[in-house]
Amino acid sequence: MRNLGHCTSAVLASALRNPDSSQYQDFKSTLKCVSALVHFALMAQYRSHIPDTHSYMESYLQTFHQTKDIFLEFRTSKATRAQANHQDRELRELMADQRAKAVCHRTVANRRQLADQEMVERSDRQADLIRREKHFNFIKVHYLTQLASHVRRFGSKSMYSTEIGDLAHKDQIKDGYRRSNKNEAARQILSHYGRQHALGIRLQTIKALSKVEGVIVVEDSGMEILTVPSCSTPRWVLKGRRMKNTSTLTELCTALDIHYSNMMEEILCFIRQTATDDLRLRADPAELGLLSVEGFAQLEIPVPNFQETDRFQIHRARCTGTKAFCNSGSRNDWVWVQTGGEANYGDLRGRVARLLALFKIRNIPCEAAAVHCLAVVGILDPINGGRFHIPSRHIRVGNRINRQDMRIVSIEAVIGQAQVIPSGEKQWIVNHRIDLKTFNEIY
Repeated sequence: MRNLGHCTSAVLASALRNPDSSQYQDFKSTLKCVSALVHFALMAQYRSHIPDTHSYMESYLQTFHQTKDIFLEFRTSKATRAQANHQDRELRELMADQRAKAVCHRTVANRRQLADQEMVERSDRQADLIRREKHFNFIKVHYLTQLASHVRRFGSKSMYSTEIGDLAHKDQIKDGYRRSNKNEAARQILSHYGRQHALGIRLQTIKALSKVEGVIVVEDSGMEILTVPSCSTPRWVLKGRRMKNTSTLTELCTALDIHYSNMMEEILCFIRQTATDDLRLRADPAELGLLSVEGFAQLEIPVPNFQETDRFQIHRARCTGTKAFCNSGSRNDWVWVQTGGEANYGDLRGRVARLLALFKIRNIPCEAAAVHCLAVVGILDPINGGRFHIPSRHIRVGNRINRQDMRIVSIEAVIGQAQVIPSGEKQWIVNHRIDLKTFNEIY
């Protein structure tokens, strides 16, 4: 549910992108209300706070309360609807009695006019009752008012999350019971959890020892394990089913439906921008066309957690080219690409692009036979200089005009997955509220 809230504002901005003159103020208030509530939720998830974040939380919550009345018509409870139906039934019976007591003769047109008037009166009274009973006075909205002061006094709310207890119930009890023979299950559950805990401690010990260069002697075994220092930062990894019939660059272009001359032009541009070294690809089109190539369908991207630089999330960006994915259409995910200085991208702090291809190219003429892992991306240009669109409070991007949108970059230049929402023809809305890291960098 929390992740759904992160997507709501961008989807709503796309759905309300073309208001007429009578809808403009309502749409504006709706987007402002939803944005303020999502911003408040994101700020509340920070692991550490300063006075500025406290003031931001209070400001966002105040904005939400000022604009929440736009959703009052959807706040009708079951009790209110039952009360409105009861009132309408009593009013209908009262009007029927009054008609029965009236002795005057009415024409068909008069009876029809009277019935219409009674229907309008009943509808107005029902609407008045519902309008009086609508409110946001329920417990979850009240909790929001207290959250900012609690964070200021007691620290981040993540310390009091109930998810730890839920996960412990699953790991410590449900998994152990599922693996038991249901005979004296409690004893088997405790034994299972003890083994899992001991194995976890052992793995942590091995991981810590593997960071020290040298030879580790395993107790009572006489075996020796040669270790090397491990890198604390995960690496970009190409995975997925290798594309068939892609042993050369020409075959790769055919499989991806990319013109060979465009691919060659972009590879040469990438080579010119690469630092000069002995392992660099040769800038000879004839030699490049003969190099060994492997195509891939997935890229694992390590993305550091917000406020936890020693922890990483793995974003799995998929790229099938023109081929179907899971018996459906082709899948080419949206990604963030860092290909220059941050000053070039406005508020975006990076390029939004569609992943078109992933491949390895082996530099066979080089004695070291270096392997270059590359990605083909379709670059989008920010609209309005990459600045926020005021009504929707999002950044919009669109296709490049009169410029080459395809570019080849190293897979390390792909810094994470992006979420974009279609907004009209050849335009997209960039959802910068999808996670804390993107929200903190862009907003």
